[in-house]
Amino acid sequence: MTGEWFETRRGAGRRLCRVAAALALTAAIGLAGSHSATAQSQTLTINTDRSGAGQKAAMTKIASEFEAKNPGVKVAINFSDVESYKTSIRNFLVTTPPDVAFWFTGARMRTFTKRNLFEDLTGFFSEQKLDEPMKPFLAAVSDGDKRMMMPTNFTTWGFYYNKELFKKAGVEPPKTWADLMAAAAKLKAAGLIPFTIGTRDLWANDLWFDYLDLRENGLDFHMRLMDGKESYTDPRVKKVFSLWAEPVTKGYFLENASSYGWQEAIPLLSQGRAAMYLLGPYVLTSLPAELHDKIGFFPFPTVNPAVPNYEELSVNGVAIPSGAKNKALARQFLAFLAQPDNIAAFAKAGAVLPARTDVMLDDPFSASQVELAKAAKGSSQFYDRDTDPEMAQIGMKGFQEFLANPDRSEAILQRLEAARARIFK
Repeated sequence: MTGEWFETRRGAGRRLCRVAAALALTAAIGLAGSHSATAQSQTLTINTDRSGAGQKAAMTKIASEFEAKNPGVKVAINFSDVESYKTSIRNFLVTTPPDVAFWFTGARMRTFTKRNLFEDLTGFFSEQKLDEPMKPFLAAVSDGDKRMMMPTNFTTWGFYYNKELFKKAGVEPPKTWADLMAAAAKLKAAGLIPFTIGTRDLWANDLWFDYLDLRENGLDFHMRLMDGKESYTDPRVKKVFSLWAEPVTKGYFLENASSYGWQEAIPLLSQGRAAMYLLGPYVLTSLPAELHDKIGFFPFPTVNPAVPNYEELSVNGVAIPSGAKNKALARQFLAFLAQPDNIAAFAKAGAVLPARTDVMLDDPFSASQVELAKAAKGSSQFYDRDTDPEMAQIGMKGFQEFLANPDRSEAILQRLEAARARIFK
C-alpha cells in the first residue's frame, strides 16, 4: 500500500510539475508580450500655453492625427493659460520636463537656453528642409549660432484704421512720420481721437517705443539696447522720446489710456470715435466679422529716411526640453507640426500667421502680412521679448508713465538706465 501510494504521489507530482512548467511558460510569454507592448507604446507629453478655444481644438486634432500615423503612440497635452504658464515653465523644465514645450522666443527663450534647458535643434532644420521657408523667423529662435526652438507662428504689427473716418477727414494712409503727424492733426481737428490705446496692459504701449527706435536708430542699436549694451540716457534714446512726445503733448492719444485694457480700446475704432490703433491682428479678431471691411492697415511709417524700415515680428515657437524622455519622438512631432497643412491650421485657429513664408492662409490680410515680413530688412520681436524680463517690466512701466506725463521723460530715462546698469552688470 505504501508503494502504491508512493507511485501515485510520484505520478501526481510529475503531472503537477508539468502543469507548473506550462503555467510558468505561459506567464513568461505573457510577460514578454507585455514588455513588448510596453516597448512599442510611448506617451508624448506636451505642455502648452496655447489654450484658447481655437488653438486648443487645433492642437488636439493635430495630436490625434499624429497618433493615427504612429501606432502605439499616445499624446498627452497639458493646456494652461498664458500667465500661469509663465510661472510653471520655470519649474517643470527642471523638475518634470515634458517632451515638448511651447514658449516665447527671443530673450524669453534665452533665459532657458543659457541654463541648457532646451535641446539644440540646429540639425533638425536642415533635416526637415525648413531653413528657407522659416528664414525670417530663425533669428528669433537662435542663441548664437544654434537654433533652440522651432517657430510655429508670428504676428506682425502696424496701424489699423477706420477707412470711413480717414475718407471724411481727407486723410490717406501715411508714408512718413511727418505724414502721420499731419493726419493726426486733421483727425483731431475733426473731433476724433487720432490714436486709441489701452496701456493698463503694459505691453500694448511697447510698439511706439520699439518702432520709433527701429525707424530712427536702426536695428543694430535697438538690439544692443535690448541686450543692455547701450544706455537709456544715450542721446539716441532721448531722440526717440522727443519724437514720441509730439503726439503725446498734442493730445493725439486716447485720454486716461491706463484705464483701458488693450481690448477695451478697440471698440472706439469701430464706433467711429478713434481713427487708428497701433497693434496686431487682434484688432480684427476682436471685432465682428461684418466690420472687418471697414478697417484698413498700413505699416509704421518711415521716420529717418536714412534708416531701412525694420519691422517687429513677434514669433512664438516650440522646444524640446533637455530633460525630455522621448526626444526622438518629440522631433517626429515637431516635423509633423511643421507640415504646411498643420502649421497653417494651428496658426489660423489662433488668429496669427504660420511661421512659413511658403504657407498662405485663405484671406488677403494674411498675404499682405507675409509680404511685410518678407520685405523687412530685418526685425526685432517686441520689447518684452527682446530684453531681460525684469528690464522689460521696468521699461514698460516707464513707457506707461511717459504717455500720461511726458514731462517726466528725463526722470524715466534715468530710472531705466539705473535698472539697465544693475540688471546687465
